[in-house]
Amino acid sequence: MEQHRNPDGTYNGAAVLSDLTGIPQDGVRQIFEQVKANHAKLAACAFHDFAPLGGPRKRYRCQNCGGEVDFHAYHWHEQGRRPR
Repeated sequence: MEQHRNPDGTYNGAAVLSDLTGIPQDGVRQIFEQVKANHAKLAACAFHDFAPLGGPRKRYRCQNCGGEVDFHAYHWHEQGRRPR
């Protein structure tokens, strides 16, 4: 990991993840960009209306903005939306 340390003491995250996973650095950067785009969609949405996506991993997609969240984010979103 030391070969990926920046002069300011931080690490080049894409290079580290590439070494750990075997995914090329360009692929890691594409994943980073997809995550950032998903967060931007969710942040810009005025009201989320999540629907389950199906499959083995519990994920949900907002029908308004197209952003996706995992089960835990969905659970806490619903806790904030519905009164106890």
